[in-house]
Amino acid sequence: MSRIDELDGRTLGEVIRDEPRGVVVDFWSPWCAPCRVLRPHLSQMAQDRADAWRFVAVNTDAHPAAAEDYGVRSLPTLVLFRGGHELRRFAGGVTLSMIATALDDLEAPRDA
Repeated sequence: MSRIDELDGRTLGEVIRDEPRGVVVDFWSPWCAPCRVLRPHLSQMAQDRADAWRFVAVNTDAHPAAAEDYGVRSLPTLVLFRGGHELRRFAGGVTLSMIATALDDLEAPRDA
């Protein structure tokens, strides 16, 4: 069963760079009520989309430098990466449908 991985041991840049799948980074904090509401839904999404996406949670209280390095100004902030590059960003009031639509768009095959 897939889950949201907590950032520990490696830098976020290493995780983003080395992951062959896309990476959904959830910048959150324990005191953030919207973050706590979003978490179980993201966990389910992580399980449903484990083949294409790795979900990583970054507690901004424990890793303030990571939040600063990635320009996080509000919580929750979700940033989607692939191949080390930022593809999309959602800050503050994000809905599950917005996230799902973005992941669907990014997973869709591109016309050659």
